[in-house]
Amino acid sequence: MKIPFTTLLIILCISMSSFSQNGKLKEAKESLKDNNSTNTTTTTTTSKSDSNFSNDNPFIALFGIIALNITYGIAIESTFELNTKMHNAEISAFPYKSKAYGNFVYADSINDYALARLDISNNLVLESNSLYGNNLNINFKFKKRFDVALGYLQLVERINGQTEGFALFSTMVNYHRIRTQKLDLWFGLGAMYVANDVKEFGFAYGLGAEWFMAKPISLLVSYKGTNINSRTVDKTKVLLKYHIKKYHIATGYEHYTLGVSKVSAFSLGFGMSI
Repeated sequence: MKIPFTTLLIILCISMSSFSQNGKLKEAKESLKDNNSTNTTTTTTTSKSDSNFSNDNPFIALFGIIALNITYGIAIESTFELNTKMHNAEISAFPYKSKAYGNFVYADSINDYALARLDISNNLVLESNSLYGNNLNINFKFKKRFDVALGYLQLVERINGQTEGFALFSTMVNYHRIRTQKLDLWFGLGAMYVANDVKEFGFAYGLGAEWFMAKPISLLVSYKGTNINSRTVDKTKVLLKYHIKKYHIATGYEHYTLGVSKVSAFSLGFGMSI
């Protein structure tokens, strides 16, 4: 029996495609490695006009002071906020402890707030039967406005009879800019590290918010990212949380950009406040 040429061509293309399929995680790690392929040198030149732009100019100094104060007011706290409840907001012992408030509380009772708080959460993430993982986060809140957040993401992919792993660690120091009983908004800086055979650090930045819409529900949205060997590595999540005293159940969506690969996963997990 003769097989048409077009049929043979289709079979060959399918077999070549399946053979070359390495999986998302392997391609991600390969794209994040430093291949040292380009070594370029740059020269800088200074023009005479730059020397005329001197810091001795009083208008430049005045503009710098105004810009600094505006930036501080936007990022940290403005003078209009000094006499507001948010200025003196305390860290809540846990969300929805006794009243309808979230991570921060306006209360005089020592029983309603804590000097510091430790939050631990763990979520299982699933993109498909062959790609899944675990996302562990530890968050220590202190000094009314700050927290240190540690994250460990471990992804596993099984393809073509082989198993690939991708481990991503993050450390962030966050400042909580908006601290109301309904809304908690923060930004932070830190570092991210891709393990396995990449072994590269990157300076990280992040932004997040949690909206305590109605007892016992809250909505969490967060992003953190870095750049490793000219490739983007980031984590985005949108989670709906159901609070039960010191505990919560969370479900939603998590998205990861890992170099050339993108992972979109369903997320389900739990957490607690100590």
